[in-house]
Amino acid sequence: MIAGLYVPGESPLHRLDVGVKLLVLMALGIGLILTKSVLLLILVVAVTGLLFAFAAELGLMRLWQTTRPLLIWFVFIAVAQILVANAETAGLIVLRLAVLVWAAALVTYTTRLSDMMECLIRIIGWLSPLGVPPHRVAFMIALTIRLIPALSDVVQDVRDAQRARGIENSIIASVVPVLTRVFQQADAMSEALEARGYERWDDQRNNAP
Repeated sequence: MIAGLYVPGESPLHRLDVGVKLLVLMALGIGLILTKSVLLLILVVAVTGLLFAFAAELGLMRLWQTTRPLLIWFVFIAVAQILVANAETAGLIVLRLAVLVWAAALVTYTTRLSDMMECLIRIIGWLSPLGVPPHRVAFMIALTIRLIPALSDVVQDVRDAQRARGIENSIIASVVPVLTRVFQQADAMSEALEARGYERWDDQRNNAP
């Protein structure tokens, strides 16, 4: 499931160094938190969308496929924020989430998991003297980034099933099956990693001289 998210290509973003992409992603996340301007966030959304569709050569269809499953959640978040705060706060939060999802998906689709892990291991390696296992931490970070687009696929599957049953407008009917699917996939992934001896391999790598 995870390895299949990578889309082979020769675009500038495919060729860009993994470390640069992860650094930009981190800086973008920090910048989004600090940004209080809706207009600026709209501009960032537009630029990120253009990078996704054209610079990475992923196309508008894949951009739409990444966004569509999350639309109902964006609406839910926006309504909740309007009720507890105001429309400007709702706009800020939804725009930030949209940029983060697109940016994480962009890194995922243009970066092999193995390349991402190698880069993260180098970055985290300097924490080894403090007892931090770089291979394990790198794997968890890479897996988290990879799972963001995968989560949108789960949401889309649930929405399609709801549409077939005529209950697509029910928020509760969306939340429960999505959480159930996510927990089931987490259990399956954990069992798959144990079956492949990941924990033993990780310990051996960390204990190697």
